[in-house]
Amino acid sequence: MIMPTDTGQNPETIRRYDASVLSDMDRHADAVGQFQEYFDIPVKRPDLVHLGQIISRFATIPYENISKIIKLNKHWDADAKMRLPGEIIEDHISLHLGGTCFSLTYFLQTILSMAGFSCYPVMADMRAGRNIHCCLVVTLGRNKYLVDPGYLLHQPMEIHPAKPRLYRTEFAGIELRHNMETDSYDLSTFDRNETKWRYRFQDRPTPPAEYLDHWYASFWKPTLHGILLTKVTGQGLVYVHNTFMRETTFEGKKNMNIKREYHKIIHDIFGIDPRLIEQAQVALQENLARERACGLFSENEQCPGQNTTRDL
Repeated sequence: MIMPTDTGQNPETIRRYDASVLSDMDRHADAVGQFQEYFDIPVKRPDLVHLGQIISRFATIPYENISKIIKLNKHWDADAKMRLPGEIIEDHISLHLGGTCFSLTYFLQTILSMAGFSCYPVMADMRAGRNIHCCLVVTLGRNKYLVDPGYLLHQPMEIHPAKPRLYRTEFAGIELRHNMETDSYDLSTFDRNETKWRYRFQDRPTPPAEYLDHWYASFWKPTLHGILLTKVTGQGLVYVHNTFMRETTFEGKKNMNIKREYHKIIHDIFGIDPRLIEQAQVALQENLARERACGLFSENEQCPGQNTTRDL
């Protein structure tokens, strides 16, 4: 079990990384090399086909906050809780872990930039709040494409203010539409039964310092108040929030309670060691207690998974 350092320090006063940890991508070259070797990524010119190849492989890295919960517990008042590219790829190879939207988006940005692509992160608003999701915009010639590893989308989606775009994944249809009044883009998902608005973003590059601020703020959001995992499979998408699991395909959704075989089911689907799950469960309760002590926790907050990117 990871024991926290009981400082009681408010996270607003903690020591933080300088923005150069994000802007200087060369320091993550080894992590990019590991990714390329592990996923057998060939060296090619940066075109749409190669972009799709990289994204499809990257999408096999799961969305999970188990690793983030444990790191926060261990490094509450230190910058070491940030999971940078080297840690993500090493933990994925050895422990089948992944990350959340900020760590995944930055890692993919680093991979694409070193592969010769021009790309930048953008922040997105959701029903649960502003600037709580992030994704990438990739420029290829005169065209731009949305890439969203935090949403487990494994294909680039063209961004065009005059042309709404429709895409299909194993688990949902996706619509990307420009809003002229706000000069922003709305992403919605749909199946045979319903359409849901997911998030809105503006095509505005987020500077490293600002991105880092939002990343730090994400440690005190509701999405870290419960265990969340998602993974794309050949049949659709699996979503787990604590003991609730949903399997989503384009045809519909199947909900189930996995409390009885919680650790086994997560291990069977995601490959994550039950000991890590137990460690995260203990860390989660300690983190929540510390947030309350620091006055950071709201009893009326929205539950994680409701109207967020993970609520699929």
